[in-house]
Amino acid sequence: MKNSLRNVLVGILVIVLVLVLPAGWAAIKRFQLSHSDHVRILLACREALANRTSYRNDKEKWVTAEKDDVVILRPIPENFPKAIRQLHPSSVLIKEDRVFISFTAPFARISLLGFAPDAHQYGTKRYIDGLWFWDGNDVTKRESTTP
Repeated sequence: MKNSLRNVLVGILVIVLVLVLPAGWAAIKRFQLSHSDHVRILLACREALANRTSYRNDKEKWVTAEKDDVVILRPIPENFPKAIRQLHPSSVLIKEDRVFISFTAPFARISLLGFAPDAHQYGTKRYIDGLWFWDGNDVTKRESTTP
């Protein structure tokens, strides 16, 4: 009887750890991002775009990287813009006209997209012109807006 109760309690604990904690973490991260200094983050993204060739490139560790992509994995280097480093991203992908700032979250896609001034913009929620939250839904790429 004791082992059965113990197994049930362990099972409940595992369910909580696997399902509830990641969802809570994702909600906290979304809240944090929505209350961040969006102008400062966008300026940092545009600085990263301008200096993309000066950063360490971890592209060989990233399966879907394209020819001219710059991939930065943890630890984010000190020469990378501070406003982005302070967000503690899991990875940053710099393309020609946009920066993807990604955060590790089980069962949730949490990213910021920072766009060059004339780039085609998309995302799940626009914070300011040029900076978007993105949950990974590709439909938003077609339903996007331009500056």
